[in-house]
Amino acid sequence: MLVLTRRLGQKIVIPEIQTTVQIVALKPGVVRLGIEAPGHVGVYREELLERADFQPMEAHEGTPSDKTVRELTHLLNNRLNASTIGLALLRRQLELGQTVEMLETLDKIESNLSNLQERVDRLDTASPSAPRGKRRRALVVEDDRNECELLAGFLRLAGLDVYTAGDGAAALDYLNLEGKPDVLFLDMILPRCDGPTTVRTIRRNPAYNGLRIYGVTGGSVEQFGLNEGPSGIDRWFRKPLNPEAMLRELEPALLPNSEKA
Repeated sequence: MLVLTRRLGQKIVIPEIQTTVQIVALKPGVVRLGIEAPGHVGVYREELLERADFQPMEAHEGTPSDKTVRELTHLLNNRLNASTIGLALLRRQLELGQTVEMLETLDKIESNLSNLQERVDRLDTASPSAPRGKRRRALVVEDDRNECELLAGFLRLAGLDVYTAGDGAAALDYLNLEGKPDVLFLDMILPRCDGPTTVRTIRRNPAYNGLRIYGVTGGSVEQFGLNEGPSGIDRWFRKPLNPEAMLRELEPALLPNSEKA
C-alpha cells in the first residue's frame, strides 16, 4: 500500500488510467475526495461493493437506449422513495432526541443518494453529446447538491443540455451571462434569493420573455403567491418528483427524441 500525505486542494494523479484524486474537504474524522476518471473506469466505495444487491453499471457506447433510461428511471424512483422514508424516520428520531440513531440514518440516506449519483454520473460521462443545434437547454436551480445533480443527470439522458445553480442569485447570474435557456426548473425554498423572488425578477425582464419556468416544491403552491402561466409559473411539479411523469409533462418541443423528422 502506498501512503501519501496531501493537504486540502492537493491532488493525486494516476496517469495510466487518466484519473485524478483531489482532497476537497477535511472534517474531524472524515476526508472528502473528488475523483475525476474516464467513463470506463469504475470508482466505488468499498462498502457498496460488499453489498449483495450492488451491481456496477457498465459503460454504454452511443446514445442511451430506451431500456437504459427505463432502468435508470426505476432506480431513481426507488432511491427517492427510500430517501423520503429515511427523512420521515429522521424527523421522528429528531423529535425523540435520538442523536446516535439520527447519524446512522443520515449515513444511510447519503449512501443511498451517492450510489445513485455515481451511476448517473458514469452513464452521463459515457454518453456522447448530441449536436448542439438539436438539443434544448435547461437550467436546474436547487440548493440540495445531490438532488440537483440527480435531476440534471436524468434530464441529460432525456436529451437536454443541462446547467445547474445552487440558488436564485446564481440562477440570475447565469441568465445574465449565458442568456435565456429553453426551460428553468426552479426550487422555491432557496438561500440568498428564493424562488418567488427569482420568478418575479425574471418576469420583469423582457429579455427573458417566453422562458418556461417550472416550479418544484414539496409545499403548497399557494403560499408563494405566484401566478400560473407566462407571467409566473408555467407548471408546478411536486416533491418527491416522479421523473417519468415529469418527462411526459414536458412540451414535446423540448425533447429532441419527440421531434418529427
